[in-house]
Amino acid sequence: MDDGKCACVLRSNWGPIGKAVILESYEDIVKIYGDGGINGTTEVPFEQFKGGARLVYAVRIGNGGTKGEYMIKDTSESATAVIRLEMKYEGNREFSITIRPTLADSNKKELIILEGTTMLEKFIFPGGNDEVTNLLEAVSESEYFTLQKLADTSYPLETIDQAEIIRGTDPTVNVLAYSKAFELLEAYRFNVLALDTNDTSVQSIMRMFLNRILEDGKFTMGVIGEDRNISFETRLANASAYNDKQIIYVGNGFIDISGNVYEGYLAAAWVSGLIAGTPSNESITHLAVDGAVELTELFTNNQYERAISAGMLTFSLSASNVVWIESGINTLITPNSNEDIGWKKIKRVKVRFELMQRLNDTAETLIGRINNDNDGRMTIIQVSNGVCGSMAAEGKLLAGARCEIDSNNIPQGDSAWFLVYADDIDALEKMYFTFKFRFAPEEIESE
Repeated sequence: MDDGKCACVLRSNWGPIGKAVILESYEDIVKIYGDGGINGTTEVPFEQFKGGARLVYAVRIGNGGTKGEYMIKDTSESATAVIRLEMKYEGNREFSITIRPTLADSNKKELIILEGTTMLEKFIFPGGNDEVTNLLEAVSESEYFTLQKLADTSYPLETIDQAEIIRGTDPTVNVLAYSKAFELLEAYRFNVLALDTNDTSVQSIMRMFLNRILEDGKFTMGVIGEDRNISFETRLANASAYNDKQIIYVGNGFIDISGNVYEGYLAAAWVSGLIAGTPSNESITHLAVDGAVELTELFTNNQYERAISAGMLTFSLSASNVVWIESGINTLITPNSNEDIGWKKIKRVKVRFELMQRLNDTAETLIGRINNDNDGRMTIIQVSNGVCGSMAAEGKLLAGARCEIDSNNIPQGDSAWFLVYADDIDALEKMYFTFKFRFAPEEIESE
């Protein structure tokens, strides 16, 4: 199975808006979105990678916003603006610009873009009588800005020493922006989706999105969370209200060795990476949280039992004070007529989704290439049984999983119906010991 693929929506003061971007490392986040700015949420994909994701499909959300700009002038008496420098993306990220002769050759000049004291880009161009053209030719492509010629001039360009580029404005973010982002993500295949907000209205829209694309054969889950400002009883009620095998609700959080607090959407982002990156033949129950040293809240045994009953995933402490996942559950608490209680477990949902996906992928290559006759249908059964056998060998299904013709639906035209029987394997999570002590061995008692 293609594990380890996450998706997320985020806010930032830099980067393409309304476009799905593939992130493959921490470095990609910084390169594409910067540090996010004061209102940014670029920490979401960071946490997904930390949890175990190997790639993230990210969408920067928002509507409107403006791009920063700077008017480059010449050295004429009127100081005419001859080039308009416009930043590549909307947002209030702070940049500065320097234009000066190079130290190595006074006949050449350099344009430098800085963020604080960090040089982001440098372009060298010939000085002289046609510096406008020379600069435009030197900057064939920049990751940060574009240039537009406003006027010709025979005067050199002005010397600029770390002048502040007029900042743009961040786009506005509303519920509609999230809905549009989900539509963009629909084109991609990923295991788990995470948000950058605790807003319950956005969480509800995400749930509807995941439910809808499941009907179209896209097998994915979503992780949401709320922080300790919401009462424990309310969190229990909110988790159980979802009652959905696709939704994981994280009900508390943890603190790392540096004192950083992870709860709400941040804890949910970390969990989403963990779920995506954990193979379906393994459970996340009692998996340790790397770097965590304490909990934001330590519940009583009764509270943990109530959380499990309400479908609320929580962090707890092991006997050796290691922060780990208490139980790998989703919010399904009352299965419908088409569900069994196996759908309550994240591990079993992953196995079942994986079987469906692998069978769909295998059958897709045969669509239109075989006839709808006995031989063609037996081909489908044979390759499907091959998938079932492979998953049994991988420790995901019990031996005996099989595919057969659905006898209640007669093949006709271009359509045929099949039944798949499979028993997915759960993890051993509950152990019961019965202790039988005695005062003395029997041979001693008989003396």
